[in-house]
Amino acid sequence: MASQCSPTDSVAVLVVEDHEIVRECVCTLLSQQPDIHVIGSVGSGEEAIELLREVKPNVVVMDLGLPGISGIEATRRVTKDNPDVRVIALTMYADAHYLTDMLDAGAAGYVLKQSAVNDLVRALRIATSKHGSSPGPASSSVPSAFIRPSPKLSPKETLTEREKDILTLVGQGCTSKEIGRKLSLSTKTVKNYRARILQKLRTRNCPEAVSKAVAQGIIRPLS
Repeated sequence: MASQCSPTDSVAVLVVEDHEIVRECVCTLLSQQPDIHVIGSVGSGEEAIELLREVKPNVVVMDLGLPGISGIEATRRVTKDNPDVRVIALTMYADAHYLTDMLDAGAAGYVLKQSAVNDLVRALRIATSKHGSSPGPASSSVPSAFIRPSPKLSPKETLTEREKDILTLVGQGCTSKEIGRKLSLSTKTVKNYRARILQKLRTRNCPEAVSKAVAQGIIRPLS
């Protein structure tokens, strides 16, 4: 399941869960929220890493007990390759050691599967805001959910090198198809990148994004 997220203020989510029934339930519940858009769902860390080359969610909901590489290792790779993507662990393990390892791997936080649906929904919203959260205890050892505040980064810090390259080419008048050929990307992938750039720069169209990026020193002035 994967689709392109429309460039709105909604939270774009990728769900990574190996149990199909659980995965589909999570996707269905999240899709019922007007401000949350599920852009994909996969059953392993390897599939998530592969899909992230095509889609760019705001948040990845990551199970810990995955086949192949663990959710912890998958989180480490995802956050390294996609520094602007937030990862939230969705796990049944109310164990401080597991959760500490997940946070050390780069996760923004976690939600226990024993929690209410609203806890996960709230966590997704908080993950893309500036405020941390710990809704309350699910056990005597750890709270049912915890989300780190989103870092206050400037657009220059949040745009990846790939996004800067694409925006530069857009400014040079290249179409998505032409950019794809130059960078060995599919046209769909380029369009996904362009939508994310507009969202990050809070602009309505590509010419406005290019002008803002040049003015803020994100990309070099166009010759």
